[in-house]
Formats: sequence, structure tokens, C-alpha cells
Amino acid sequence: MAVRILGTVLDGLEAVEVTVEARYSEALRVSEVKVVGLPDAAVKEGMLRARSAAWPLCSGRVPPSGVLVNLAPADIRKTGRALDLALAMVYAGMLLGVEDPTASGLVFLGEVGLGGAVRPVRGVLAGVMEARGRGRDGVVLPRDNLVEARLVEGPALFPVDRVEDALAVLRGGVLADQGPRGPGACDGACGPDFADVRGQFEARHALEIAAAGRHNLLMEGPPGAGKTMLARRLPSILPQLTDDAALEVARIRSAVRTLDAGRIRQPPFRAPHHSATSAGLIGGGNPVRPGELSQAHHGVLFLDEIPEFDRRALEMLREPMEECVVHLTRVGGVRRFPADFIVLAAMNPCPCGWHGLGDGRCRCTPRQVQRYRGRLSGPLLDRFDMRIRLLPVPPTELLEDGSGESSDVVRGRVEEAREAQRRRWKGPSSNGRVSDVAVRRANGYDSPARSLLIRLVTTHRLSARATRRLERVARTVADLEGAGAVTESHLMLALRFRLGGEMEAQVEHGSAGS
Repeated sequence: MAVRILGTVLDGLEAVEVTVEARYSEALRVSEVKVVGLPDAAVKEGMLRARSAAWPLCSGRVPPSGVLVNLAPADIRKTGRALDLALAMVYAGMLLGVEDPTASGLVFLGEVGLGGAVRPVRGVLAGVMEARGRGRDGVVLPRDNLVEARLVEGPALFPVDRVEDALAVLRGGVLADQGPRGPGACDGACGPDFADVRGQFEARHALEIAAAGRHNLLMEGPPGAGKTMLARRLPSILPQLTDDAALEVARIRSAVRTLDAGRIRQPPFRAPHHSATSAGLIGGGNPVRPGELSQAHHGVLFLDEIPEFDRRALEMLREPMEECVVHLTRVGGVRRFPADFIVLAAMNPCPCGWHGLGDGRCRCTPRQVQRYRGRLSGPLLDRFDMRIRLLPVPPTELLEDGSGESSDVVRGRVEEAREAQRRRWKGPSSNGRVSDVAVRRANGYDSPARSLLIRLVTTHRLSARATRRLERVARTVADLEGAGAVTESHLMLALRFRLGGEMEAQVEHGSAGS
């Protein structure tokens, strides 16, 4: 008679339930164990670890023949270490004669050491969600994974430290964990405070607009102007994640082992180095894992020194910036990873960094400047809602004692603007994510504002995408001011941020002519 135990393996961000079944096989040598069902090397080695850990619990019993272990469904590749505990239970269940253990409805997750210790694994949160979806009674898991497992309302949880503890759960002699379930209360703000910033009022305003409407922002300026400092303060003015968003982010973090359950409500902030590969940014590998784009879901993706990134990797950003999702096509099928984030990028004006200051420090030729700026394609630049030019902060402002607005104050305005958007769009959407028709209808242009918009689009030769993003930013500016309709001043400010100071004189001229 076969013994069956339930486990799960991670496939991208989803957990797949696996039935681990074993029976004695006369076709195998005595004491030989063979695992079938598309196991990878880690699963095969896991069987050896599980056997070493489970055998001492079986009163010295020896299997009368070889043991054949099957992992069903057989057509799905089984990867990772999460099946170790299920393998240990099926082996011990065979030697001890445990009858029909699958009737208990328990799912076993965890890595097993040679001495019987149960160690944490990635993807436990997805495993608990899968068990809940299938109506399982409980999940037996490493104690170190208990905090993340509690984030999900659902099956009973049985934290264990050793294989013998898991065996006791299988035999029905252990009570379930009684700790609180769900994401819990909101944490405080994350990241450095905006009060530390000196000067850069236009950049602070641009970051506030980006946070309120979830708009992409490109900052350009010389070294030391404060681009990185400002970027690292953006998370501190973002609203806390909702329950649904927190669980989405937690599942991604659990899959890549970066989950900090104490910061579950805080939006992620990812800042990959410019040497990151395309797979590191977009996702990939074997087995397939989410990349930096998905790890920034519901948060911020900061690309410092963006021209230094691989051109091919940057071009791969274009579709996720529009669709808010990453599709990875592999032999085994298509993986879909969520990727709804704010892109915040920073760059120098030239290779040396001092172009445009007029103080003689820049030694770059026009060709070098053109080649450097040409690393960012037009279609990619078109997907940035705002572009701003930062200049060095004067010493009088840099050394002053007074503090600017704190992150708490700015975040309060951002939350009010987000609430106005939730009421308008009747859901969690934001100005940067809704349809073009909806934004245009909500902007409520009067005749002068509509005429100005047409004139600005024509004068500055804005593309259709740039026009849509201009309208979205103007809507967010109006929301921050509590205005119902978008006016000419909102459009002019949105255009100023759109052009990044490069055509400031033309903007002012267009404003005067309006």
C-alpha cells in the first residue's frame, strides 16, 4: 500500500501542490530509494537528507526492499528544498505503517537537515495560500517561517523545529498555533525624512506629485546635487500598503527570500546596480524567479546612473512601464509577474557630470555629450511623466539650520490626493494608471484650458503618449491643490516638469501668449 503526503513547490510566484507517494518496490535493491516525477538535483538530494533524518525515528526498522517515491503531478518540474519535510514524512510513514496520512489534510513544507532540524524555505506564503485555496486543514512548516505564514487567513499552522515534531503533528498529537492572523497594523514611515533636505524645492514638489499620482520621474543634475538623497526619501511620503497590496508584495518577497514581516505595510524600494543583467531586472533563471521590477511592485524602482545600464535591459522596461506586468515566455510556459511601480531615475548631464553649469569644469565634447544622452532611447524617455533638472544647492541654503517640511506633512497631502483619486475612480487606481478617456473626462477643461493644451502639444511637438502623461500629471497637480477641474496653471506646471527645464524659456513664452 502506498503512503501519501502533501507538499508544495514554487513555480514563479505560485505554489503547486505535490502529492509525495511512496511504496516498496521489489524491482529496486534493498534499501535503495528512487525518486521519480521530474525532481531536480535539490529534490533528489532532499530525499537523502530526509532519509537520514527520518530513519532514527523508526525504531531501527529496515525497509524489506527498495522504496519508490513518486511526485505527482508527474509532468511538472519539482525544484527547491521545500519538499524535504514531506519526503521525510512519507519515508517515516512507510516504516512506521502510518495509514492514509493524506486524510489528515496536512501540507508539509520545509528543508530538513541530516540531524533532523527543520529549516526555513522560500515561498511559504504562496504555499499557505495554495493550501487555503484547496481547502486543506493545516500546514506544517518551519518555525522560522511562521511569521510570514500568519499573514494569510486560512488553514491551521503547525510550526516545528525538528522532524520528530512534524511526525507528532502527523499522528495528531500537536495543537495548532494560536497567534494572530492577517497583515496586522500599519508600521511607521520608512526611509530618511524629507526634513533633512536643504533647497531643491522644485525637486521636492516633483517627488510629491510622483507619489500622489504614481508618475515616473527622471532627475538630471551634476554630482552632489542631491539626486540619490532625494530618491531615497520618496518611500517616506508614500502611503502605507492596503491589505491586498501588502499580501501581493509579501508573496513576491517570500519567493525571493527578502520578506521582513515587520515591514509588511511599507512600499518596497529597489535600487539595482547599473551592472544588473536583463534577467536580474526583468526576471528569469532556472527555476524562473521574479526580477527587480516585480520586487518593486507597489513601490519604487530607483535606477541611479540610468545611462550606465545595459541598453538592452533598459529597453525591456518599456512594456512593464505601460502594462504594469512582466511576461516571461519559457519552454515550460508563460510566467506572469506583477510589476506596478514608480520608476525613479537619475543621471548626470554628461560623462563628467558638469555640462551646462557654465563654470568651465566640463571637458566633454559635444559628441561625447550627445553619445552619453543617446543611451536613453526616445521611446523610453517618452514613458517618463516628469523630468527635472537639479542644480547644486547654494552654500547659504546647504548650511542653514532650519528644516523643511517633514515626510509626515508631505505624506498627509499625498494621502489626501490618493483618497480623492479613489473616490473619483471608485477603486485603488491612481491618475498614473487609469485610461486616457477617463482622465480627460475628469480634467473638465474649460475653453481656455483646452485651447492652451492644443497649443502646447503643437508647439512642443508632444507625442500622443506624452500628451496623455501631461494630462495625468496636471490632474494630480489639481488633486494636490484640491481643485475639481484642471486649469491653465496646472497644465503649465505639468509641462514645465515634462520638459525638464530644457525649454524653460519657451514654456514661459507660451504661458505669456496664452
